[in-house]
Amino acid sequence: MGCSADDLIRWLPDALGELLQSTAVAIDNKTHYEVPGPRLLIAAHTKPSQQIALLKIPVLVVNFSFAMNAFNAEQVAQVMAKFDLYTRRGGG
Repeated sequence: MGCSADDLIRWLPDALGELLQSTAVAIDNKTHYEVPGPRLLIAAHTKPSQQIALLKIPVLVVNFSFAMNAFNAEQVAQVMAKFDLYTRRGGG
């Protein structure tokens, strides 16, 4: 993702909605949200920024792990579609 760890943390409440209450989040091995028996685990780590001319774009590698038997394929697709739509940024 082209965002910083702070960006991701700030976006999660709206990007995940009520699912955030059962989501564990760790970025660069630091826990940001911890819940017992999480239904969703988000693990991320920062990479060096990409630079295009004077523009620096932060890079965050994000992995999603859904708990077995907590979601079917359609539900996973819905969660990821909402997350993608919320976190997609563009200019205009």
